[in-house]
Amino acid sequence: MSTTLLTKDFPVFDCDAHINDPLEIWDWYVEPEYRGAVQQSYWNTPGRAILNGRMLVSGGHDTPRDLITINGITIGGPGADKRVQRRLMRMRLTPEQCHYLDHRGAYEAGARVKELDVMGIDQVLVIPTMMVNYFPFIENVDGAYGLARAYNNWVRDWCATAPGRLFPAALIPIQSPDYAVKELERAARLGFPVALVRPIDANGHYPNRIFWPADRMSTDGYPPLDSFFRALQDTGMVLGMHTFPAPIGIERELPWSPGELIEKAAAGTGRLVVSSTFSFIFEAITWTAQVLLSGLLDRYPKLKMAIFESNASWLPELLDHCDLLFKLYANQRKARARRLPSEAFAAQCMISFESDEKPVYRDWERFENVGIWASDVYHHDASDAWTALRFMREAEVPPSVQEKLMGSNARRFYGIEGKCFVKNEVKLERPDWFPKRDAEFDQWWEKEAFPGKALAQTRAASK
Repeated sequence: MSTTLLTKDFPVFDCDAHINDPLEIWDWYVEPEYRGAVQQSYWNTPGRAILNGRMLVSGGHDTPRDLITINGITIGGPGADKRVQRRLMRMRLTPEQCHYLDHRGAYEAGARVKELDVMGIDQVLVIPTMMVNYFPFIENVDGAYGLARAYNNWVRDWCATAPGRLFPAALIPIQSPDYAVKELERAARLGFPVALVRPIDANGHYPNRIFWPADRMSTDGYPPLDSFFRALQDTGMVLGMHTFPAPIGIERELPWSPGELIEKAAAGTGRLVVSSTFSFIFEAITWTAQVLLSGLLDRYPKLKMAIFESNASWLPELLDHCDLLFKLYANQRKARARRLPSEAFAAQCMISFESDEKPVYRDWERFENVGIWASDVYHHDASDAWTALRFMREAEVPPSVQEKLMGSNARRFYGIEGKCFVKNEVKLERPDWFPKRDAEFDQWWEKEAFPGKALAQTRAASK
């Protein structure tokens, strides 16, 4: 891939980037009337968080001055792609070096703007990190509502430091449809373009529950979400379905995420494949298939939905297969549906893709009007806009399509005016100890990525 510095003449919109849940959300923004309920629901402190008043879980936030290892949630900033991070993980780093790698743009708005400039990003939708993971498991509806209000108030203020560049996604407490609608409508009045929901069965409450069960006596107490989906239509906000790996340590009797299957399949074999390898994709595919085959989009024809952080390469095959099933089982369908799944998706949905998804670029005609680029900073697989543009140009994606995929599709969906702040790529200066992308680095990566090949070459050379 060419390393020549690039230029661009259109604004890039990053549709999925993260904030590392700063502690001031809990310290300063939880309102007094909800403080007790939030403390018993999800309370974050340095180094740990407490879920439902009894379970210790990862809060994600480490105090920078106390870092003695790399923080995996904040390392994926400018110039720290997956290969560089792998090299850093193999190095013996000092606390000062770990502090340097804690990209402050993950939690400080001023630093974020400076890092956007380096990454070629003009505008960005910001999303929390570990709160996406654990918020759905909150049992106390008042606590969920109080924490959603606190986060949304905080992120509104955070984004207001750079209007026109930083845009917030709202946390929605679907534990209670009444609270969900109330907070959704408040967020709409505050100008939030997106409402976040995770597509999992947390607390036995999968978010496609729009009707009471036929036997009302069999309900587990969770009311349906029809009013929430109708409110989404009325506000014009985008439903952002954001997936995540299956967390460890959640008390439950039944599986709640399709991502758990990858770990359960290895139970008793002595082998383990972590859920993060497939959880993002499994959750997104399951939710998308539910939506498309159930006719949910026909029930809510003005609903706008975006699938976040799940890659996009699988979408064309899923749409083709759902179209086939839609025709084969037309007589068995319980809910009315008027359009093929691919038609419904094209009319009402978008899907995010990340910089290194070359299949998206090769199949750009299928993604031209539904693809929205995401940096996914500051996660370990994060990358910048320049990397995506290089891959697009190598794949000969037409310039007009590049502009759609990298910005105008998302802005059109969110109703945001485009503003260009960055036009030229700059060379990022790093300290001497930071890995350099030179010939030695490429040789190291070849051995690291293909250890079997390196071993075979060594054995052959010794004969």
